[in-house]
Amino acid sequence: MKAMLPARQRGVTLVVALMLLLAVTLLGLASMRGTGMQERMSANLYDRAIAFQAAESSLREAETLLANGTAGPFDGTVSGLYAKPTPGANSFLNRWEDPAAVWASATVWWEAADADTRAKAAGVPQYLIEDLGLWPSTPDCDTVTTIAADCLKPRYRITARSAPVAGRPAVLLQTTYRP
Repeated sequence: MKAMLPARQRGVTLVVALMLLLAVTLLGLASMRGTGMQERMSANLYDRAIAFQAAESSLREAETLLANGTAGPFDGTVSGLYAKPTPGANSFLNRWEDPAAVWASATVWWEAADADTRAKAAGVPQYLIEDLGLWPSTPDCDTVTTIAADCLKPRYRITARSAPVAGRPAVLLQTTYRP
């Protein structure tokens, strides 16, 4: 009877193990890349939310100034307050797009504990208030041929923004306000 000799090994197990290790490594790298992308997206969403809150608080502050009657005069002497545009002049340009426009800084609305984080994300919020003149105050005032003086009320356009911060999202909000 012949003695049984061990079969010659071919190393297939090593190759299979290395292929499985490579597949697991690629899967791990793909999931890490996806996680990093999700982190960046959530950070940008957070920054945009902070910028929106800053712009909205600036808008509310400007509305409060108008409601209290403490805004003015609209003659160009106060930062952020602009008079009614004159027809035919360059004043019909959107003031919020004009690089020479002087924005008024709003009160910083966040608490001291969050000041560093929020200031980096949104800066100090700013606003512009434009006097749009007198407009009819109710829909029935528009239907008559001659508008009574008591139908006309002042209107204002308020544009608020989070201050431009490099590399951060900026938010611009606008409303027409009637006190």
